[in-house]
Amino acid sequence: MESHALDPSLPGVRQLQDWIRERTPLHVQLIDGTALGGCLHWQDPEFLALRTSPEAPLLLMGRRAVALIRQLG
Repeated sequence: MESHALDPSLPGVRQLQDWIRERTPLHVQLIDGTALGGCLHWQDPEFLALRTSPEAPLLLMGRRAVALIRQLG
């Protein structure tokens, strides 16, 4: 699997970083139709880490599996 560095000049990368910093509740839809809610904790070039509740372990999602991310509220 080839890995590329995150480019902080891209608006999508900056938006995700803002949501991580602010702990913004998000709705995430995967390409298979699975819907998840929670807060992003980190991102890297290949994965996003979502916590669905305060006591839940982090859920790693491959970037290629994500169809939609939107802010709740």
